[in-house]
This record gives sequence, C-alpha cells and structure tokens, in this order.
Amino acid sequence: MLQSVDSLWNDLKTVRVQFKFKMDEFVERKAYMEKQLIKAQFLNDKLLSEEDKITFDKYNGVYRVYKNLASKYKTAVLTAEDIFYSIKGLEKELKKGSYDADIEGFKKERDALKNRLSENLRVTLDVTDKLTAVEPLYIRTSDKIDEIIEAQLPEKE
Repeated sequence: MLQSVDSLWNDLKTVRVQFKFKMDEFVERKAYMEKQLIKAQFLNDKLLSEEDKITFDKYNGVYRVYKNLASKYKTAVLTAEDIFYSIKGLEKELKKGSYDADIEGFKKERDALKNRLSENLRVTLDVTDKLTAVEPLYIRTSDKIDEIIEAQLPEKE
C-alpha cells in the first residue's frame, strides 16, 4: 500500500513541475492590463502609428487569454496543494495502521486521489501550455503599451 502512496507522490510531482510561474502572477498581470486597456480608450487614435495599433491588438489578445486562464492557473496550483495534504493525510493514516483491516477503504481513497491528480494534471497542462505560449507576446508588447500610454497620458505627480 505504501507503493501506491509513492505512486501518488510521483503523480503530484509531475503536476507541480508544470508550475513555472508564481501563483498570482497572471491574476496580477490581468488586473494591470485591464487598467492599461481602460487608459488606452482615452488615447488619440490620430497620434497612434499602424505599428502601435497592431501592438494594441496583440496586447488585447494576450489580455483575453489571461482573462480566461489566470484564475484557472491559480486554482490548479491550489488544487495541487490540497492534493498534497490529502496524500500526506492518507500516508499518515496508512502508517498508523488505520487501513490494515480496511483495504477497500484505502483503495477508495487512493483511487479518488488518483482521479483528482489526473484531472489536475490535465487542467494544469492545458492552462500552462496556453499561458507559456503567450508569454513572449506579453513580454514584447507590455513595455511598448506602457510607453505609448505614458507618452499620451503622462501620470500626474
């Protein structure tokens, strides 16, 4: 039965290795981008070059991805942590001997955790793949957007 728990730990490690970003990073970026896009509504279109307009389109595309996935990423991280504590609890109960006479109960708990891990891995891979794919575009456009907005709408001190 300890081998089954070791298998759960390995599955959890597979999930956790996918978390390349801080938990709240995309939620914070999304909020910042939202503010920038609101400010952008007050820009003078006549002062924007075609390149600037294309940059805004790309930035808006990244924002839409973040809007849909930022909270999913955070949820995936938190779910992995919850699963961590569930495995830890199962392992503790197993070592205490709580499942010596209840092998079916252990199997039920193990299978439930395996299913949660499998679902968490699926969601994690989907979300991290999409977020990783737009990361270079975010890096290329965010500073440029800040410059455009600052040039037309300087912050008052």
